[in-house]
Amino acid sequence: MSQTAPTNPAEDIVQPAHSDSAVSGDLEWAYSGKAMRAQCILYWIITIVLVAFGVYATGFAGWNNYFAAIWITVIAVGLLLWGHFFVLYFYRTLTIRYRMTDQRLYTHRGLFTRTSDSMELIFIEDIQLVQTLWDRILNGGVGTILIRSSADQSHPELKISGVDGPQEIFGRIDGIRSELRKRRAIMAPSG
Repeated sequence: MSQTAPTNPAEDIVQPAHSDSAVSGDLEWAYSGKAMRAQCILYWIITIVLVAFGVYATGFAGWNNYFAAIWITVIAVGLLLWGHFFVLYFYRTLTIRYRMTDQRLYTHRGLFTRTSDSMELIFIEDIQLVQTLWDRILNGGVGTILIRSSADQSHPELKISGVDGPQEIFGRIDGIRSELRKRRAIMAPSG
């Protein structure tokens, strides 16, 4: 089977091949729980300090009102601390979603009140990938992608946190943005 050459030499740029993963196809992802590993380690350290405080404050004395008050406080603070962590973890991992098409980036957030927003990729002025030392070492390589667009009045800056595999997603967003700008330049009438 023979293939015919395109009639317009710019068609290769205008319509990218579907095998090029940087500029084609939908991509969906969610907040990665790995982004909270450093916070989990911090909470473990605080828990150990609380238990050490309880042991130090009460010594190894027998049961009395002072002993009970200290340990009830230590247990209550520990439960509040870990309750906060798990509520935040499940809220973020179950309710924050992102979807990218060949034209737009969609964000979906919320449990009781669902908020969805979209940003046209062609209007992205700047995109930045941020990975702290904690993100690279403790959090398993997650990162944050910062997107700036002056054309989007509702969200001129979009912060996408907890991205697992941020280099790939960063590359896909930047690749599609570049491809859309090339298409726009080719389609623009020259005067």
